[in-house]
Amino acid sequence: MTPPYLAPSRIGSLSLRNRLVRAPTSETMATEDGAATAGLIRLYGDLARGGAGLLLTGHIFVRPEGQCSPRQMALHHDRFIEGLSQLTAEVHAAGARIFAELSHAGSQTMMPGLTPLAPSGVASAIYPGAPREITEAEIEEVVAAFGEAARRAVAAGFDGIHIHGGNGYLAAQFASPLSNRRKDGWGGDSERRGRFLLAVYDAIRKAVGPGVPITARYGVADSAESGLTLEEGLARLETLVARGLDGVEPSLNLMRSYKENIRPYVGVSAGRALRDWVVPRLWEPEGEQAYYLPLAHAIKARVGIPVILVGGVRSTDRMAEILDSGAADFLSLARPLVREPDLPNQIAAGRRGMVDCVSCNICLMHDGYDALKCWRRDPRDLMRHALWRLRQATGS
Repeated sequence: MTPPYLAPSRIGSLSLRNRLVRAPTSETMATEDGAATAGLIRLYGDLARGGAGLLLTGHIFVRPEGQCSPRQMALHHDRFIEGLSQLTAEVHAAGARIFAELSHAGSQTMMPGLTPLAPSGVASAIYPGAPREITEAEIEEVVAAFGEAARRAVAAGFDGIHIHGGNGYLAAQFASPLSNRRKDGWGGDSERRGRFLLAVYDAIRKAVGPGVPITARYGVADSAESGLTLEEGLARLETLVARGLDGVEPSLNLMRSYKENIRPYVGVSAGRALRDWVVPRLWEPEGEQAYYLPLAHAIKARVGIPVILVGGVRSTDRMAEILDSGAADFLSLARPLVREPDLPNQIAAGRRGMVDCVSCNICLMHDGYDALKCWRRDPRDLMRHALWRLRQATGS
């Protein structure tokens, strides 16, 4: 019997060869102005050849002030279409499909010299720097930029659009009463807080037409008290689904720490930590597998939309259990495919059990500094990482 995670499926009008998805992961592999490089094209080609059915890109900024980190992909000008066309052609040649994840960082930026924009002048809990409150005219410009970026993505050969609507970025900031303290048409109550994401969706749908799938990484609730509630998040999702959203990747909305979304040491027992030299795990707890599963259950109870489950899916037994239960329709893997880009092919060839990734998060610590890779595959890279951390700590 074919395991459920290897069975073909669909998102909207798009057929996929299996239910294994590459989750959005920043690459730090574009040029300084955001264009695709040979290394970035090779990364996505390797992921496609590795067997995943659908690839979701790392977040692509739609306006210059929406850039999160150095060497991030951009789509705010037509000049980026040519390089991304080569990237999508590489993916399609290997039999996979790819969605462009479109984003605006809002207050969550590490770009030097950039004054962040946010719904209100409320600093991020994770990123330094005080943002400037975005004007109503600028909001309209950002919404239009999402639509234009989606048009360019389709022109570049992307099979669909994935909206970044969670994890503390601009759409999430508009959705939360903690970060959106406006009293105009873009904030003040639940309906107005939800207006930005709905406007972004509408702009994208108008740009790409009815046949192109649109999915979203969606912040269902804040992790902090007095923030976006689960009920408000689900009600807003119902509105998005009624408008035509084709799939949802549930996540947190605003977070107090990045580790709430990218949890360390998932499924790593103390014994495995010793075998794999994951020393910090010995004094930190083992991370829970499939930690966004409760959000998936809540969504399935409200709307009949395909759910792409991200967050700590680490064993083939757990994959089968989740899909067989109907709690999710697709499984989205980020860090495991950094470690093993060909993991889906290995699973298709009969591999079972745990993935090699130990969720140490070293790959993500280097976001904005070094190209995406697993730093554990080569002991020399682990040594380079240790020296890099030492220089960071001492300021040398």
